[in-house]
Amino acid sequence: MNEEIITTKTVSSDLYAETSSLSFIFRIPTETLEDIFIQQTRDYHGENGSHPTPTLPSWVNVSYVCRHWRNVALNCATLWTYLFIMSPRWTEELLARSKKAPLKLHVDPHHGHGSEAPCVVGQVMNHVERIQELRLSLSLLGWENQLYSKLSSPAPNLQCLRICAPNASPEWVLPSVLFDGDTPALRTLELSCCPVAWYSLKLSRLTALSLFHIPPRLQQNTEELLATLRCMQDLTQLYLHRALASAAGFLSSTVFHTFQKFNLPHLSRLYLAAPLSTIVAMLSCVNIPLKTEIRLESPSEHGSSLGDYAALCSLLAQRYNTSGDQAPFIPTIRSLVFNIWSGAMALTFSALEHDDFAFSVPPSKWGCGIPLQTRLNFDESMPASITDRIISDVCCSLPLTNVETVRVIEPPVSSTFWRKILGHLPNLRYLKLSEGRMPDLASVLSLTHHGDTEKEGGYTDRGPGRVLAPILEELELEDIDFFSSSLPEGLTMDPPTADVQSLIGALSSREESQGRLCVAYCQVYKDNCIDAKLDMVGRWENGQFHVVEERLRPYRRDPLDWDPTAY
Repeated sequence: MNEEIITTKTVSSDLYAETSSLSFIFRIPTETLEDIFIQQTRDYHGENGSHPTPTLPSWVNVSYVCRHWRNVALNCATLWTYLFIMSPRWTEELLARSKKAPLKLHVDPHHGHGSEAPCVVGQVMNHVERIQELRLSLSLLGWENQLYSKLSSPAPNLQCLRICAPNASPEWVLPSVLFDGDTPALRTLELSCCPVAWYSLKLSRLTALSLFHIPPRLQQNTEELLATLRCMQDLTQLYLHRALASAAGFLSSTVFHTFQKFNLPHLSRLYLAAPLSTIVAMLSCVNIPLKTEIRLESPSEHGSSLGDYAALCSLLAQRYNTSGDQAPFIPTIRSLVFNIWSGAMALTFSALEHDDFAFSVPPSKWGCGIPLQTRLNFDESMPASITDRIISDVCCSLPLTNVETVRVIEPPVSSTFWRKILGHLPNLRYLKLSEGRMPDLASVLSLTHHGDTEKEGGYTDRGPGRVLAPILEELELEDIDFFSSSLPEGLTMDPPTADVQSLIGALSSREESQGRLCVAYCQVYKDNCIDAKLDMVGRWENGQFHVVEERLRPYRRDPLDWDPTAY
């Protein structure tokens, strides 16, 4: 009876397999099925943003669907090179199934890699010559020395190395040279808070270099860094965040003045968060393609002078005002966003015509039509008139003829600033100001502006007349503070400001143009306090201003009077 049952089950299984083989899904070519399995595994293991977990990965289930799929999966060595941390037994199985194919390992304690991790990682590191991709996110695991002791052997197949050690301990014993310096295949190197001498590796074939928060004792000086970069002719992405020391000494040295510039011809993305002197040194000594997206971020540096900012402006002007054969490759700037706050500013130059998104773009955002973004922090002792001048100089060092849209968060109040900026924006159509005090745009937009003749300190004389922003079509004000032109006796606004009526008068005087004024969530001040909330839509045309809609709501005064002189 038992033999008959076994025979029946065998026949049934064979019939099921034969019937299933007629289905379309079972007639997929083996090579295609392997590609599908590998893509699913790649997605799972983080290349599209997900992270591995300590449980058995879901992609392993493809080996349990049917006999055919299991055979395909078990014979596809690449499928099992995406290692996961489960147990020493599973690790041995993965190493066996992957045969001699290159291995990929991602260790992250924040995703549950606990007690089994030291043993598993140790097993894998015994095959370091097979490792192609190694990602280590380490945070006081207690077994770092055990791991680092295995990083001294050559890694001839290593293509991608990412190490993040945010709480690196001084007691960690690191090899003086990672992988004995033998990493001929290395293409991607990313180190964050990691106390290693990264420049000891073989980097000549590197295409992506990312260094974040490198300890000062391991930061190269500027001359050494440039010598290292000179060897990376295939580099396409370079991210340096607080990984470089000040280059103030280098800029004043003979080496800098006799330095032979070199090219990084394939660079597409450059992010520098470093002292201003270091940014100036890098841009001065390295030729970067015009198509390269650039993000510059500089903390306040002790001893920075107007000359340092002038050097940055000069470098930007040289780069983006190139003529001749390179002119067609200069990115066209169509919109501009100023984000200004106490002691700092961010300028975003966008190739998009109307970019409301650009004001919130983080430095890590790429491929969104922003060829240049600069973030500068100023010394607290620097007066507002100087910072306004620096901001306008940096902005006007780029070609702005095609800019149609400008947004300013916390706008400077200096009319000199606005005359200079608007003087470089002949095709401006849309201007939006938000979150701050209303500047004296009335005197800038209403009167025929007189050409700028720069004087010491950044102020201007008046020359032959011309109208600023002659084709302005829309002015939008959001969360802006208006002050009455008639202030209490003894109180003056310095710099002067524009009230609602003076702004309307200025727009009415623009007889050659027409446009729309939109005021939303704005405050009107009187006698040091908010008097009303204002929302308004109006149009200027043929020397007249017409209010389309207006809502002026009395404001319940706060017991704590606001002091406008605190601006």
